[in-house]
Amino acid sequence: MFKTTAILFGLLISFSTLASDRFVMITFHGLGGFESDRLEESRNISEELSNVGVERMYNGGHGVNKRKWQKVLDNFDCRNGQQMNEDLGLIIIGYSWGARKSYEFSKAYHKKCGQKAERAYMIDGIQKLITSFRHAPVAKVCKNYYKRKGIISGKALKGCENSELTEICVNTSGMQCHQVVLREGFRLVMDDITSL
Repeated sequence: MFKTTAILFGLLISFSTLASDRFVMITFHGLGGFESDRLEESRNISEELSNVGVERMYNGGHGVNKRKWQKVLDNFDCRNGQQMNEDLGLIIIGYSWGARKSYEFSKAYHKKCGQKAERAYMIDGIQKLITSFRHAPVAKVCKNYYKRKGIISGKALKGCENSELTEICVNTSGMQCHQVVLREGFRLVMDDITSL
């Protein structure tokens, strides 16, 4: 028992020394959440996010192009597939139609910087033509919040901790249910991030 406890404690200490204590956070929004092709830095970071080390925060639309991603990637000072700014971690949030861009951005970061995102969150991820998005972002920790009610719905993702939120849509359907799940998922994401 003592040996097992010591090993677990050692793993916990080694994990905590590997985790970043400074973060860049990027959110990819779905339809109506942000203009499709925009990417901009937020000047207002909440005290809760600042307290857990979020230093820069970006918002991107579901149609933002890869050329604009460079502004975010520049924070990490990546050269020859390695991240020079080693103590800076990445948090990615993608919801609704923003799911695909979250996945694509995580792959680009991994390729350019040789790192996985510290955390990635997907909230009822869908893709155009209204089908569930099926790919987990490249991340050390991935959490996925979704529902299985209606045609606008996410799904469980292999490689993520999956939380089905269908039960909160008791008296709603369609787009209204999707909005309820997006709000609750985003609340759960913020709770998780601020507990880091």
